[in-house]
Amino acid sequence: MPPRNDDPASLPRRLRTHLIGALFADPPRRRSTLAGWEGALVVAALLVLAIVLQLARLGWSSSLNALWAEDGPIYMQEALLNGTWDAISATYATYLVVVPRLIAEVASLAPLQDVPAAVSILSAAVVGLSGLVVWHASAGHLRNPYLRGTLAVLTVLTPVAGLESIDSAAYVPWYMLFASFWILLWRPATWRGTLAGAAFILLTGLSTPGLWFFAPLALLRGIAVRDRSDFAILGAYAAGALAQVPVLATTDETAVTPVWTHDIWTVFLQRIVDGAPLGLRLGGNAWVHLGWPLLIALLLAAVVGFAIGFRRSGAGARWITAVALPTALVMFVISLYQRAVGTPMLWPESFYHGAGSRYAIVPALLVISAALVLIDSRERSREPATAGWRRRATPATAAVAVLAIAVVTSFWARELSVRGAPPWDAALDAAALECVETEGESAPVETSPPGFGIQISCTELASFGPRP
Repeated sequence: MPPRNDDPASLPRRLRTHLIGALFADPPRRRSTLAGWEGALVVAALLVLAIVLQLARLGWSSSLNALWAEDGPIYMQEALLNGTWDAISATYATYLVVVPRLIAEVASLAPLQDVPAAVSILSAAVVGLSGLVVWHASAGHLRNPYLRGTLAVLTVLTPVAGLESIDSAAYVPWYMLFASFWILLWRPATWRGTLAGAAFILLTGLSTPGLWFFAPLALLRGIAVRDRSDFAILGAYAAGALAQVPVLATTDETAVTPVWTHDIWTVFLQRIVDGAPLGLRLGGNAWVHLGWPLLIALLLAAVVGFAIGFRRSGAGARWITAVALPTALVMFVISLYQRAVGTPMLWPESFYHGAGSRYAIVPALLVISAALVLIDSRERSREPATAGWRRRATPATAAVAVLAIAVVTSFWARELSVRGAPPWDAALDAAALECVETEGESAPVETSPPGFGIQISCTELASFGPRP
């Protein structure tokens, strides 16, 4: 006798069936018109384009001739001094950071003068790969290729990212985190895709404990598990997330003392409610000229827009919205509290800046994801308008246009006085000169921003310095 619909015993079964059909449905199967090598060539070309565009955001000198922040004194320093395994397994900021350390290890194989270029190119490649992952993994919920392409572009050229979080090995895990969110929603059509997704999410978990914020989504996928593909992705998620637990429990590194401040709520409005649709530069300038009335208007528009979209969209889009928006809020608030950056990230009246922009990347992209999924679901459920201009003037078109403006206006992030000073080649020459003058075994090489540096042996610096 089949269970009645009001039978409590049938609730888990019905929930599982609903999740399989709505949140974890198979993506549409499309037959590729490209041969295998042609598809690989297109992917490679897109990846190269993504790398070039990221390097261009900072300018060639800043991205190819300067080491930035932790990339120098932490990752590259340990890659040059320690054995490969010791460098990769070492913690930083109390947790494992495998991917940034792998980037430094590979970059350390390049000639010394090319190390900054290697770090930037490898970092940009990982971010570009994250964009490709988002393009494939979101196919089941973003059928409109323009909306899906926009989300992939936003992953690579995130408008809320300031100069600190572009072309930097230290901050690539943030982009990988967002791609991992979509991997948890993805049902790959092949085992090759499954293994690639599992490897990606595992490396993400071994590089940041931020994967823990996706535990509710992983739990929902666990309820809807169907086959070995689901188990592979969930197993990779669990392995990556749990690997950080004993590391955090046993590390003797000094962690930042968490600081709670009500400024965090204001920063959320500035960096996410304002930044997600408008980007750092356009949103920041809008704040400078309009202030709180702008934030209030955007918040009301977001609430109304999401409420309407939620009511008119399909079940899958509703589930993603119900997961993505709370995750964005919780991740942002806890990250700012845990790292004590609530007040430093605050925009005062008539001024904006990009400090701490890395903490806005994933929350902003999650909010945008929810909006695009709702729009896509609504567009698919509507009958096409008869008039040509009405058919073109859709919410999808408007969303792509607004986000494209955000990407363009926030594209340039060059600021040589902060990132790029001193140039790496000049710093190497200065360090080589110090080796000659002091006859020491090593010398400090200055990196960006001012005050950071790396110690390099005088033997390696022997080919640099003043030349006759």
